[in-house]
Amino acid sequence: MDDFEQTQAEKRTLRHGYRSLLADATVRKKEYLADSKLLLADLDRANGLFGDVCSTAEGVLDSRFLLLSADVGAQRAHMLRIDSSAFDSLAFVEQARTILYGADADAMQMSGALPMWSAIGTAALSMSRVAPRLTHAYGPLAVERRERRRTEGVRRQTTNGPATSARIETMGTEDVRRQENQTTRLVQKVHRILAERGPINLFRLVINPQSFAQSIENIFYVSFLIRDGRAYIDDDSGQPMIEACEPPQQQDYQSGLAKKQLIFTLDQPTWQEIIDVYGIRESVIPQRRSVRDEHGMSQISSQVPV
Repeated sequence: MDDFEQTQAEKRTLRHGYRSLLADATVRKKEYLADSKLLLADLDRANGLFGDVCSTAEGVLDSRFLLLSADVGAQRAHMLRIDSSAFDSLAFVEQARTILYGADADAMQMSGALPMWSAIGTAALSMSRVAPRLTHAYGPLAVERRERRRTEGVRRQTTNGPATSARIETMGTEDVRRQENQTTRLVQKVHRILAERGPINLFRLVINPQSFAQSIENIFYVSFLIRDGRAYIDDDSGQPMIEACEPPQQQDYQSGLAKKQLIFTLDQPTWQEIIDVYGIRESVIPQRRSVRDEHGMSQISSQVPV
């Protein structure tokens, strides 16, 4: 079914079905551990609901149930017990020694004979269809020792003047202070935009469709707002919605308010996928100009005056 053909009533019904499934699964978590048939029945319910999923919001609800069922499966795996009486480790070791050294294993070991590891490999090969791979049991590979070459310092040759050595630029105390002030101004600017916009999808706020680098910088600036309690993220709707707020007071923490810290990872393929999925055509946070230094390297926005 196409997302545009699905009515809002159908979406609400689908979300209600998922929320009912998640509520039942949370209550039955202990029952799942005792009886796997209940988990399989709810998995069938989830599969039936997933057939009507057409948008990201319902897909998020489906993934929540998938994570819950995977956690239950892992717990059931930990509960499995192996009958220790079915395996005699001492007999196994003696049998292995017989294969390695022959019938008189003790005498062969005392005489310093080398074990026949290939015999162990042949025995194991009959029990597995996996192709054997090279391991440390075959001994070290031939290693060619490389002599470390000394390289002279690279000197840059100018067209009109004598050779000059490459110089690494360092930042002084004033440069660091200026960059920190610039970062603070950009964080405050993002806060003003967020306060004027009201609740907005996190991706629509931080993603710049024209610049992957500035998208990363936007996430960096938003992280300061989250850390200081000047903004918060709510994902109850299945989407990460961010909104400006007043920083919490000490009595709020005493009443049970707790900070949560998350790691946000964004690579270029994911950045492009977010742009396509959400149809982002322009950046909510205005595009910042970039300046290139004498070597053609682009400076980050916190180093460029605004």
